[in-house]
Amino acid sequence: MVDQSRNAQSLARSFKHSSKHLYSSQKWDALEGAAYNLGFEQALKIWRPLLADSGIAVISEMSWFTDDVPEPASTYWQSAYPMMGTEAENIDRANRSGFSVLSKHRLPNQAWWFNYYEPLREQIGQIEITPITQLVIRETEEEMRLFEKFSQFYGYTFYVLQAT
Repeated sequence: MVDQSRNAQSLARSFKHSSKHLYSSQKWDALEGAAYNLGFEQALKIWRPLLADSGIAVISEMSWFTDDVPEPASTYWQSAYPMMGTEAENIDRANRSGFSVLSKHRLPNQAWWFNYYEPLREQIGQIEITPITQLVIRETEEEMRLFEKFSQFYGYTFYVLQAT
């Protein structure tokens, strides 16, 4: 599996460098984003200077819904996304990064299945199988099996934040 932490650090450095030049004088009233590739706290620290005072950010993040996570799910996600935190940890991260949390909302499991996993399964059946695609398919199928069995323990949470 790819080293998510190293990739996130590299992506964060690139984004931080380019955002200084592209948006240095522009402040946004609102932004929406997914923090997965950067990590939740890193993304918030990068995006906070782009928001006007009291600006609103709606950020989605893969989150644990509980501290008591079954071992198979914990092991998989520790490798796939080691920066994943609980909703409580992400609220603390948001506060440390210059935001107050107005609300949080979990993406329903059905939305994940109908809008992501089912279309993905269809696509898997249509691609050319190579050693690389076979590895990706195996990892994706493992992720789907785990989500089917343990989705009550984790998923995507939308955090509605206000810059402080």
